[in-house]
Amino acid sequence: MIGRCVNIPKKGNIELIKPHLIACEGLDAKLFLIQYLQSRKLIDQNIDLFQVEDFGGNPDLPLFLDTLPYLPNFIETLKSLTLVRDAENNSIGANQSIQSTLKNRNFAVPKAPCSIALPSGGQHLIKVSYILFPEFDTAIKNGTLEDLCLSILHKPENHEHILNIANNAINEYQEKFINYKWPHKNKLHTYLSLTDDFVSKKLGESARDGAFDFSAVIFNPFNELLTKLLYGS
Repeated sequence: MIGRCVNIPKKGNIELIKPHLIACEGLDAKLFLIQYLQSRKLIDQNIDLFQVEDFGGNPDLPLFLDTLPYLPNFIETLKSLTLVRDAENNSIGANQSIQSTLKNRNFAVPKAPCSIALPSGGQHLIKVSYILFPEFDTAIKNGTLEDLCLSILHKPENHEHILNIANNAINEYQEKFINYKWPHKNKLHTYLSLTDDFVSKKLGESARDGAFDFSAVIFNPFNELLTKLLYGS
C-alpha cells in the first residue's frame, strides 16, 4: 500500500515514527500513558519504542482505524497497535464494540483485553491489543481512567481524610442539587484540589508531578503486555 497523508478525525495528522503505537481515548489518557511509559524507562530503555497518540472520542475510533493504514510508514514502521479506552458504564458493550471495530477493519482481534492477537490471512500485518480502563487485565469492569487514578493515588499521611471529604462532598451535592454526568471526574479533581501539590492541575500534569503510583500492582499485566509486544511471548 502506498503511504499518503490522511487526516485523523479532529486530531490532524499523526506521524508514525516508532514501531509500537498506543492509541487512546482523549488527551488526559495520552498524557497519563506518556508519564507511565516515562516511569518504565528506568527498567527498560526500549520503552521508548512506544508512541502514544490520541484518537479522539470513542465515536472517532472507526475512522481512525480506517485511515491508519494509509499513513506514511504504516507498513515500513508499525509492528503493533494497542487501543485504550474507558469501559464506562457498560464494559461488556465496550469490549464488544472495540472487537467488532477491529474485525470490520481487517485488524487482528484479541480475545480479551490485555491480550495480543497476531495477524493472519488478509489482515493488516501488525500485532493488536487493547485496554479497557479502569483495568489492565483480561477481566472487564465498568469504569474509567479517573477510577483507575483514584485507586493508584500516592497516599500522603492524610490521604483517607482527603478522599472521604471528596467522596462525601460529591455524593451529598448529587443528592441535593445535581446528578453529575461524570462523578468519577468530579471526585478525582476534588481530591486533587484539596492538596497543595496538585490543586488546579490537569490529570496529565498531576501524573507528571507524582500524584499517582506507577509501581502499583494493578500495572503488572500491562507491564507484561508491553514486554510481549517488544520482545515476543
